[in-house]
Amino acid sequence: MAMFEIAVVIASACLGAMLFFSAAVAPTVFQALPEEDAGRFLRAVFPKYFLINGGLALLAGVIAYGSIEGVILAICGLTMLAVRYFAIPVINDARDAMLAGDESAGRKFAYWHRVTVLLNLGQILALVTAIALLLGR
Repeated sequence: MAMFEIAVVIASACLGAMLFFSAAVAPTVFQALPEEDAGRFLRAVFPKYFLINGGLALLAGVIAYGSIEGVILAICGLTMLAVRYFAIPVINDARDAMLAGDESAGRKFAYWHRVTVLLNLGQILALVTAIALLLGR
């Protein structure tokens, strides 16, 4: 198996996990669990979600080194890791403050949540693009 094919497999696994989580897990959590439990579950899962998917995308980028696909995948992976290590703690702190009655924390939570949702959508689109380009080689 050529290196680019390995990168496609890894990037596809990452994309599949992201799509499954976005389309099945996250909506189901809020339907099946009380809000407090759903929040606790997602707070435990999201760091792992971004760490694992960020690591996979970055690994695929390293494997596809020297190509535009490799750059796309590496940027995708690095942004996921940035969300994991920088945005998630900000979101969690804002959510805690919001639940304690701090109204400005609610705006901060909403802003950072929206940013991470948009980044996640961008990462999905970047993975689709990189995979399509790799398959076209």
